[in-house]
This record gives sequence, C-alpha cells and structure tokens, in this order.
Amino acid sequence: MKVEIKQSDSARVRYLKEKYSMSLLAATVLERRGIDTDEEMMFTLESDSVYLHSPFECDDVYSAVERIRDAIESGEKILIFGDRDVDGVTASAIMYRGLREAGAEDVSVRLPEGDEPYGLTMAQVDEILEKGYTLVITVDSGITSIDEIKKLEKNGIDAIVLDHHIPGDSLPPAAAIFDPLVAGSGYPFTGLAGCAVAAKIVWALRFSQTDMYESECILLHAEPRNGTIRIEAARLENLIETDRIVEELVEGAMSIERTRLIDFLAVNLPIFVLDSDTERNMLRKAFGNSVDISLIDIRGRLESVIPSARGRSLFDLAMISRAVRYKDGEKEMETLISLFRSMMFYSSPSISTGFDKYLQLAAIGTIADLMPMKNENRIIVRRGLKLMSERPLECLKPLLGRQNLAGKKLNTRDISFYVAPVLNAAGRMGNPVTALSLLLTDDIREAETITDKLLELNRKRQKNEEEALSMIADKAAASREQLGGKMIIISDERIPRGLTGAIASKLAKQYTSPSIVMAETEERVFASMRCQKGFNARSFLSVFSSFFDDFGGHKFAAGFSMPAENKDKFIEAVSGYALTLDESEENEEIEADAEIPGEYMTEKLWEISQLLEPYGQENEPLQFSIHKAEIAEIYPNKGDSRVLRFAVRYGRFIWPALWWSPDDRDKYSKGMHVDIVFTPDINYWKGQSKLQIIIQAMEINEG
Repeated sequence: MKVEIKQSDSARVRYLKEKYSMSLLAATVLERRGIDTDEEMMFTLESDSVYLHSPFECDDVYSAVERIRDAIESGEKILIFGDRDVDGVTASAIMYRGLREAGAEDVSVRLPEGDEPYGLTMAQVDEILEKGYTLVITVDSGITSIDEIKKLEKNGIDAIVLDHHIPGDSLPPAAAIFDPLVAGSGYPFTGLAGCAVAAKIVWALRFSQTDMYESECILLHAEPRNGTIRIEAARLENLIETDRIVEELVEGAMSIERTRLIDFLAVNLPIFVLDSDTERNMLRKAFGNSVDISLIDIRGRLESVIPSARGRSLFDLAMISRAVRYKDGEKEMETLISLFRSMMFYSSPSISTGFDKYLQLAAIGTIADLMPMKNENRIIVRRGLKLMSERPLECLKPLLGRQNLAGKKLNTRDISFYVAPVLNAAGRMGNPVTALSLLLTDDIREAETITDKLLELNRKRQKNEEEALSMIADKAAASREQLGGKMIIISDERIPRGLTGAIASKLAKQYTSPSIVMAETEERVFASMRCQKGFNARSFLSVFSSFFDDFGGHKFAAGFSMPAENKDKFIEAVSGYALTLDESEENEEIEADAEIPGEYMTEKLWEISQLLEPYGQENEPLQFSIHKAEIAEIYPNKGDSRVLRFAVRYGRFIWPALWWSPDDRDKYSKGMHVDIVFTPDINYWKGQSKLQIIIQAMEINEG
C-alpha cells in the first residue's frame, strides 16, 4: 500500500498556525489542502451568514429585485418555473416562500412532470401565455432557454433567469439574469447551486424592504502616527464598499481644502464614525480648529446590537475582532467597516435570523447537486445543517424522524443518503410536485402525510432502479469493454426516463468510467451523464451539441434530450471520440492528509475533522495514515457481510474501527499489526456519540 502525502510549505504552515491560533497539525492539513488564503480561511472557520457574499455584487440583481417589487406592488400573476431534481425543487420552494413573505399574492410553481424535458419548452410557453402570467422566474433553469424566453418577451411577459448552469454562446433576452457562471456577472463565486441563487435573490428582496436599500454612506476613521494623522474613509452602497481614500498628513500643516479628502466627503452623504469626539479631535489635529465635518456616532446603536462592543475603543475592538483577521488593510478601519455591516445586518432580523429557514433548504439542494464544498457554500451548508439539527422546519421534521435523523447532529452524508434521495424520488417517478408540496407546508400533519407518500415513491424508485440495473448489466459491461474502459454508453427502451441519472451515477461509480444512460421513446431520447473526478460531463457533451434539442449540467452531472433519429449517429460519434481520449493512468497511491505518530492519535484528530466540515465535492473527508497498529479485537459479523467491525490499538487508546466491503477480510486476525489509512468519524446512536475510525485502506505490516 503506497500512501502519498503532499509536501507542505513550512513557512506558510507557521503563518496559518500563528495568525489563526491553531495547532501545527491543523495548519499543516489546511495548507496541504490549499486552504491558505484569508478568504478561504474565513469560509473554513466561520459559520455566520454575515460572512456570505452580497447578492448585489451581481449587477443584474438590482434589476431582478426592482422587477419583482413592481410585480408584487401591482398584484401581477407570477410563475416560478423550476426543475424536478432536489436542487430545482428546493430552489422553487425557496423562491415561492420568499415571494409570498414579500407580499406576493398570485404566485404559482410549475415543474417538469412525467416525461417532460428539463427546462422551458415552447409548449410550456404557450401554457404560460394562456394562463395570463406577466412575470416568469426560472430557477435552476433558463440560461439556455433563449428561443422560449424570446417568445415570452415578444408577448410582453418578462422573464428573470436564476440559474447556475453553464451558459451557451448567447444569453436569453431576460429582464434580469443571475447566474454566477455568466461572464462579467460580477459575482465572486461560481460554485453556487440553483437553490442558493434563489436564496440570494430572496435575501436581496428582503434587504430591499429595509431602509438600507440603495442607501449610501461614508465610514471615517483618523488615527495618530509618528507626527502625522492618518485619515481613511470608505464609501458604502447597500453595505458593499465602492470606494476608499487614505490621506496621511503632518499635523496642522495642510488645510482640508487642499486634500483629496474634501472631494471624497463633500457628496452629501452621512459620515459615520465610532466615538465622534475622538474622531473630531483627530481631524482638528490634522486641519486645525476651523474644520467642521458633520459626523454621526454609531456607538449607541452598535452597543445595543452587539453588546460585546460596550465600552471598548476601536483599537480594543480591532484586537479582538474575528472578521479583521481575514483582511489585509489597516486593522482599525477594517474593524469599523466590519462592525458597521454587522450592526446593520443584525438590526434587521429579516436579513439575519429571519433568513435562516431558507438556508436549511439551500443546504439540502447544495449537497444533493454535488456543488463544490468551498467558499460560501461551506457557510450555507454548515449553517443550514446546524439549524436543521437544532430547529428544523416543520416540513422537514417528519422526514428526519422517519429516517432516524431527529435530534442528531446532521452532516452532509446524512443528507446525501437519507434526505436527498427521498425528495429526488418524486421527480424521478415523474411527480416532483409531491416533494415541492412537502417543502411548502408548515402544517406538521400534512407534512407527515406527504412524507409517507415520498417514502413510498422512494421504495418504488429503488425497486425500479434495481430492475433496470439488472436489465442493462450485460450491456454496460459490453459497452465498457468495446470502448477500452474509457466510457459506458447505454440505450434501452426499458429504462424509465426518471432513472437515467441514478443508473448513470451507479455505473460511473462501479466502473470508474464516465457513463451515459439513455431512455428511449418512439420519438425522443432522454439521457443523463455522470462521471467521477478528472472528467467534465458538461464540456464533453458540448462537443456533440448539434445532436441535441437541449442539454446542460456541470462537471459531474449533465443531461440532454434529442430526436430519436439522432441516437445511432450520436452513439457512433461519441464512441469514436471516446476511443481517442487519453487513457487515465491508474494511481495506486492512496492520498492521506498526514501521517499520525502514536502520541498524536487522540481526540484532537476529530476536532480537526470537524473544523473541515462540511465535506463534499472538492473537500473530501480527512484521511490519516498510521503504521504498525495492532488489531486488538475482531467482532462477530452481525448479519451485514459488507462491513468488518474490529478494534485497533494505536498510541494510548483502543479505537473502534469499521471497514466497508473489504475484499480480503478473512486474512486479518487478532494480534496482527497493520498499516491503515482511515477517516475520523463519530457514530451517533440513541443520543450518544462515540469516536470511531472508518478504514479506507489496510494491509498487514510484515516488519
């Protein structure tokens, strides 16, 4: 067993350790994983939604908010058009709840049902025209619906596109588009799920109903240096910094009229400071007693919202500020900006605590859609899971209870295995409205009834999936062999359209090969593609876009539809192209985050593991390597032949261990010494938690 551990940059490790007051091992693991910038450290260490990016960093969000506000005020008929998967359903639920709470009275949701394709179709556009909608908001869809949105706009119906899929060469003529993948959108993170994009718009809509919306202000701070006064001022709009100026002046040597500061300040905006007497004194030292700048002191309001600031100077607050650790500017000015934003944020419950419920749904959709677990997705999911664990929405309580998750500290695995598949089953069985109805109800009894329906749909989905996999098993093996192990392409009229994604996912995992699964009707082919690391499904399918009526997706999951007459030519083209792909070299080495000596095998490893949660795409669970551990006990099989349960003695303790699906379990016995790569895990059972290790690889140590 070869274990690969990346080389670390010792200087960078020391920097992280000292700046963020963490252990050497934690700093080493983070640096090896590339989490070494201030921004990535912020999203790793923080959980509060105040640290999320502002949706107003996307220019089109202003247009979207204004159009939605007009529709609400005018009592327009609004349609939310979503998708049938978990991301699409949670996005639709978030948008519906957000519009209703903002005052919209005539709102409907339309999801693709039965065998309808993904995205807007011309038939659905005709349906929209017939029903008299005047505003259509697409969620988790719409970025490639160019002709359909053209027809809507031509008929006087505005469309707002909220999507996260890769756009084509041109964009739909919508009233507003918020898709982080659109070039020039201005949004700083491209990895949002569709549900998170919807949540961002809901937050922006709520923000627009506060007195902060479209407001501008200036924050100012002056401080003494060696014989000089440093004056710094920042201009904010919608709490986003838009401009900044810094002047360092010799005390009393210059009039304010001769500085750039006068032009920056003389714009008829309120100028906020902390401790106006102190700041005014600094300005007099810089410019003399003739200076007269109107300053507004935020001390009273700040202390009412953030009691920990009471009685502390800006310098003192800068020394204890968490947010300032992630900024490169002058500590006191960065602290003032951070405090002002937090003060405004927390003084408006609608955009702080009142927004939390949307993060529960956004966390589910983000996990289910395999979004990268980095940047602000970490806060969205971390906070969403915490809220779901402690104060779940009424609509989620029965599902969590039925899946034995009630009262548990939830993680991404719980959502991936026990929540998302149940919600997804409705869409795969052609009835996504059932899942949507669950997420929209606040009645616990109704939620219980709908949950039972979803669980039954999931059982049917599992049965259908097993039958379909059995039917195409030989085809899958033959296709992989024919294509040199580089790809699997299957088409079969017996495959239910709603199961193409699930089957493709299982084949991709089983064979570690990109897999395309197509469901056929007499006139149409509906297909899904799934792949593992190192392959981009969306980019691959774009090569064959001439065959499709519609296609979309992202790196690990994509889909398309096309006329049945294109199928054979498509398979021929893909097969020929697949054979030209460079064959990926098999990597027999197992990656580990660190090698752990016996004296370091303590509960501290689990603390580091929890620091890096939530896990997911681009942030895989921690893996540690240990050598010459002793098998202290092997426990009898309790009926599940897929798992080997045993205990490992390493360091000062004996650790419970689980190894799923070991190929050679019978060769291990009590007293043997082994080398192990493991993941720290916590087993929750009946309200109790127990540390354990999950074996990723193990071999006998012959030394």
